[in-house]
Amino acid sequence: MSLTNPVNWQPYSAENREGKLCYHKCASDSHLPLRRVLTGSTEPNYETLTYNYCDQCNQTSVRAAVNDGLSHILYVTRYYGKDSQFEGRPFIVGYYEIGWTTTVNGTTAIRPKKLSFARIEDAYEITPERWKRINPYSETYALENLRQATQRLRGNLLEEIVTHLNAHDATADYLREIARLKSQCNPYDNVPSGRIFIINVGANTQHRQQSPLYEDGTFEFVPIPGDYDEGLTYADVPQFYHPNKPLLDRFENPAISPSQRVHNDPEFATFTYGDNTRKKGALRQLEQGDLLFYLARLVPYAQQQFNTDRAIFALIGYLEIDERLDDPVNPLFTSPAFNRNAHVRRWENDPASFDDFVVFKGSTKSLRFRYAVPFDRELVEHIPILTAEGTAWRWDRTSDNGVIASYTRTARLHIDPNTDPERAERFWTRIGESQRWT
Repeated sequence: MSLTNPVNWQPYSAENREGKLCYHKCASDSHLPLRRVLTGSTEPNYETLTYNYCDQCNQTSVRAAVNDGLSHILYVTRYYGKDSQFEGRPFIVGYYEIGWTTTVNGTTAIRPKKLSFARIEDAYEITPERWKRINPYSETYALENLRQATQRLRGNLLEEIVTHLNAHDATADYLREIARLKSQCNPYDNVPSGRIFIINVGANTQHRQQSPLYEDGTFEFVPIPGDYDEGLTYADVPQFYHPNKPLLDRFENPAISPSQRVHNDPEFATFTYGDNTRKKGALRQLEQGDLLFYLARLVPYAQQQFNTDRAIFALIGYLEIDERLDDPVNPLFTSPAFNRNAHVRRWENDPASFDDFVVFKGSTKSLRFRYAVPFDRELVEHIPILTAEGTAWRWDRTSDNGVIASYTRTARLHIDPNTDPERAERFWTRIGESQRWT
């Protein structure tokens, strides 16, 4: 199978440097002026870095912007987040500069070549004076109804807003906060139909720093050290539950230096995973809609001590495969949707490093789990998880962890719901129970 991008994203060139306002309703469960994640809102979709790809939202405005060759979509909301001093006030909180377009079931969708989103204290407030500049013919003193915010902005006003947002870019905060919030709710109404693959990721017994597992089932994922310059160090890796704090702050005496290069893959911000498919050929079988589950070694951690004798394997999240790229000539490789991936970063720093790698991008249903899902003998036999030949695992060769490590050393297809719906049902039931979804 050819590892090509199944989504027909077409490069877009704006005819006019002109922006179009589009509104979204503000979440109440974050300090950031996000969309309403926990009530099922998907637009704008920061994690896939698309707009109108997952659902229709302001479609008339989006289609008009593309048809008329406009350059920007500007996102406006009325703030109802956790910072009460800004409550009820309207802000332009971010923008997409349109770089690609596609059509999904008759819906025009866009993807940015550049973007910026600001924290609420740094967003561009639509004061009465600014509203008059945005809409000089308005009969109202201020922006009263967000549905009125459909204006086109150009010239000095557009540049003022874009410059302001660029100076206060907090897009990384948005991505981390979205991943944290999404971990709290079940993204599926029904059992997923995608085929289930499992791949072993993250720090293991060969690495100095371990991934900690806490008594309440939460955990932090520690990526492996980097051998190449990918532009990131361990100091750049944030905690999951407190995204504004560095990961290494969770350890009193980290076993690695903050300046150590890190191979941050998979990443749970824009949900990408990269790998060499020549070395891991099973990944070539992945198709759009398949599910790539991440299996990691976690070590119980309490009172600043690791208990390596009780280390476990656990499922920590998954990608629902939506896109795949394997040709660095494709400009999407360096787009905001893909350029957080470690393999892309490595290739950008050293083009000669391209080594048959492919980057998989997850759909909006991709998830980093809030709680670890123990992948132990009980789970393996309950589902059951079988060998490539379809037989039961043998547990008499070494320790349980040794058996699990041996059977999961190679990424491969483990369950196909089309041919084995009962095992798929048991697998997803265990996932749901572990996440305490309601």
